[in-house]
Amino acid sequence: MFRGLSAFPLTPTTEDGIDERAFSALVARLAAAGVDSIGALGSTGGYAYLTREQRARVTALAVEAADGVPVVVGIGALRTAQVLAHAEDAQKAGASAVLLAPMTYQPLTEDEVFGLYEDVTRELSVPLCVYDNPRTTHVDFTDELHGRIAQLPNVAAVKLPPVPGDPAAARQRVAALRALLPETVAVGV
Repeated sequence: MFRGLSAFPLTPTTEDGIDERAFSALVARLAAAGVDSIGALGSTGGYAYLTREQRARVTALAVEAADGVPVVVGIGALRTAQVLAHAEDAQKAGASAVLLAPMTYQPLTEDEVFGLYEDVTRELSVPLCVYDNPRTTHVDFTDELHGRIAQLPNVAAVKLPPVPGDPAAARQRVAALRALLPETVAVGV
């Protein structure tokens, strides 16, 4: 599931809400192009600015327009109860997996971040990708925290922020993390 190229489309909006036709066309175009998966409601998908109902609708549209291409749905929110509701909606709509970036106003401890993933994975029937996006979330994952979270049920991947541009340094960065993760957990950038 978490191999190859995953495309993360924008979620076009108008003053009236989601531009459903434009979004569906984007997803269909990506599926036709042969991507390995589609990431709906990632950071480029503007998930943080949409209501629960809008997010559920975008998820349903993505699954339909993807025409069998796996859809990974972003479920991040400020409150754990909201994250759990988004996870439930994504699973009901037929998402193949979920993507979770911890969102916060106040800095979180590593135990608080782990607790979020622990609570969410307890309720999942689909794989979860840990979304490490410190520029947006202001949460800094250590490799050790990734290793701890990766032991939870249903954790299938870690999406890293950009790695060093130097190929040798990039390989070294991924190898250091890889050493702390189960082999079943994919690493993506």
